[in-house]
Amino acid sequence: MSFPLPRLPLLAIREMIPSMDTREIFLFSLLSKKSQNLVMSSIPKNSLSAKVTFKKNGFLFELMPKGVRNQAANNRPVVPYRTENETIFMRFGSYSPHVQCYWTGTFEIEESIRKLFYRFSKTFKNSKFYMKFEDGTREEFAMKILRFTWENGFPMDEIEFCLKYASPETFQELLNGCNEHHTSLETNSKIPEEFKCTPPAGGYKFESLSVDYAPWVNLDDFLQCRKLFFVIEFPDVTPEYLNGLLKQIVNLECKIERFTFGMQFIKPSYFPEIVRGLSDSAIQQNGNWQGLQFARKDGLKMLVTFCNNHLELDEDYL
Repeated sequence: MSFPLPRLPLLAIREMIPSMDTREIFLFSLLSKKSQNLVMSSIPKNSLSAKVTFKKNGFLFELMPKGVRNQAANNRPVVPYRTENETIFMRFGSYSPHVQCYWTGTFEIEESIRKLFYRFSKTFKNSKFYMKFEDGTREEFAMKILRFTWENGFPMDEIEFCLKYASPETFQELLNGCNEHHTSLETNSKIPEEFKCTPPAGGYKFESLSVDYAPWVNLDDFLQCRKLFFVIEFPDVTPEYLNGLLKQIVNLECKIERFTFGMQFIKPSYFPEIVRGLSDSAIQQNGNWQGLQFARKDGLKMLVTFCNNHLELDEDYL
């Protein structure tokens, strides 16, 4: 005999939903508008994580409990399900409460993706969202989706913006929007060489910012960020500037705790000048790898290294 869940009082259902596993919650949200609203109002804030991937010809939505790593469900059986307007396909992780739901199409793709995203994002609006825009996603459509999430206050954890090219206007809006809403950003988009970044008052304050093509970067605009990764075409800076930056980190005058800078103009012989005055410890060397241990004013031990044209800073875990 099946359990008549829809016949229970609303308060009882709301009490039961948080005790369901992720698959049960997701499937229950698809039953009706009423069940969707019940899920929306019953899930505790940040108890679930949602990953949304926008593709050229489709859409992927993944749901899992907070703290559970994304586990591939690609080898699991596909279960079709008809929503109001679209047929979606679902897979479920075999050993974890991981839900994978996808849709592909050839007609009115953006409109179908928009409707599905609006539905799932509203249903699971209390979840932590991770969003990825793959290359082939139209730039204007990607920004329309992002404006929707920002305007509705969805708790965004990270955005991965993988469009091959982006206009200066889009990139500026992307930077400012992520910064304003405390969202980490990773992007490998190329933008026109004439792009000049206009930072907010006080500079950017990203938890994490990763930019592949960074000729436009002025490091002084990012001193209040915790993690910075500028990999390719990083602008030319002097060893004296880098030494001053590291001393600001030592004295807790900026918030940077970790960085990776791709530096084609810095020679290995510059490393002693870059780390001058940071520590009484000797520079360690192993082949073309150089490193120096030092401590911040608060006692946190750090390690700065230079190898293969990359200057890196991280906490010293040894």
